[in-house]
Amino acid sequence: MRPQFELPVGDRGRLVLLRLGERLDDPHAVLNGQVRGDFAFVRLPEERRSLLSPHLELEIRESRAGTVLHGRFSPRPNVWTGFMGLFIALGMLGFIGLMYGFAQLMLDRPIWMMWSAPVSLALIAFIYGAAFIGQGLSNDEMYELRAFVEDTVREVCGNPDLV
Repeated sequence: MRPQFELPVGDRGRLVLLRLGERLDDPHAVLNGQVRGDFAFVRLPEERRSLLSPHLELEIRESRAGTVLHGRFSPRPNVWTGFMGLFIALGMLGFIGLMYGFAQLMLDRPIWMMWSAPVSLALIAFIYGAAFIGQGLSNDEMYELRAFVEDTVREVCGNPDLV
């Protein structure tokens, strides 16, 4: 649900993050973000952000191929929390309705509450699909964030073959 990528940085991982921090702190920077230790995040400036605007989280990691800069796109943290809250609330409502429906079944009463389970599953699927539609609508913004990071990696590591 959250697209990811990895860029090889070799032993220059910390230098990449330092340079990324310098570029983000520049008063003429086109993007916002912060760098803290082995972690960073990059996002669009407030005036360009919308509900669907992505948030790029970066982390220096060790992998089989060596040190990589791992990036993960996600909605802004408050939007992501809202999505997860909706998933949990709908799941709980469906489960509660299913249990109430079983209780009605045991008492030989109408089991209309059992309909809450498939309805909540359908709503969860709809919200999950909406997340992919949002990714498609914010594709240009994700490209801009990734290009910014790739330019920084190229500048520090001198790797012109990044994809």
